[in-house]
Amino acid sequence: MKNIFLQKAKLIFSLFLLLSLSLVATLTTGFKVSAKTYSINSNYYGGSCSTVVVKNKVYFSVTETGTIQCYNIKSGKTTKIISTDGKGFYSMKKKGGYLYAIYDSYGGSDGSNDSIVRVNIKTGKMETLAKGSNFVIKKKTIYFTKTKRVTSKYGDGYDKEIGVYSMNLNGNNQKACNNVTLSSKSLKKIKTSKGTLISSGETYSDSYYSPKKLVFKSKNGKKKTIYNISKDKKTYSYSSIGYYTLQGNYIIYKTTIKTKNNSTDGVLVITKTNGKGKKIFYRRTSVSGW
Repeated sequence: MKNIFLQKAKLIFSLFLLLSLSLVATLTTGFKVSAKTYSINSNYYGGSCSTVVVKNKVYFSVTETGTIQCYNIKSGKTTKIISTDGKGFYSMKKKGGYLYAIYDSYGGSDGSNDSIVRVNIKTGKMETLAKGSNFVIKKKTIYFTKTKRVTSKYGDGYDKEIGVYSMNLNGNNQKACNNVTLSSKSLKKIKTSKGTLISSGETYSDSYYSPKKLVFKSKNGKKKTIYNISKDKKTYSYSSIGYYTLQGNYIIYKTTIKTKNNSTDGVLVITKTNGKGKKIFYRRTSVSGW
């Protein structure tokens, strides 16, 4: 009986010792925080433009224009919020009374100089929050890829990545986040509470995807073809859908239109998820990046 008691006591002591050592190791190395991965493009595909749909308004920016404009879905009117000398605003997101975005201030098409900014929707005033790119907003925190502007041995400047950082919505309290990863991938499917926007097309390599068709699948499983390049006589068969997004009850996509002089115009089209109310709300001659 005494031996059994001693064996149980040794077992309990061994378990206690293991737990104690584990606690000491945790306190010594710091509490472990599970790694998090955030998608920087969870609701859109493409980088030639950026759009944010809020109720009956579409805030949008097109590459090489340096502007943010607002299209009123009900009135059909477009107003300008801000105009700059840079190439434009990318990955726009709305939070409160601001549009947060990556702003490229570079003056040419052979490089970039990115910063994370926010623009007051009412006044059009822009604030630079940090030197960086690839950002997401989670509640009151911005996670982003921090960069530093450096000069190469050839004399040209470029953005060097430092790592993933976090900051407040006003740009304060910047600190490194070793447990956070920001990912970017081509989204062939965009799923929201309204349904799923599905693209199909041609994949030429792991890094190049050419969307040709958009289909919306509602929550009840019903499918509606939103756009199909092969059925569009106003564009070229080799064209691709350069941008698309699903936001609320609206789908926005970018395609091209033939012109009389055999060139092409890039257009932004908005439609409801049921395919009704389709309308071109922006059109511009195709240039580099657009």
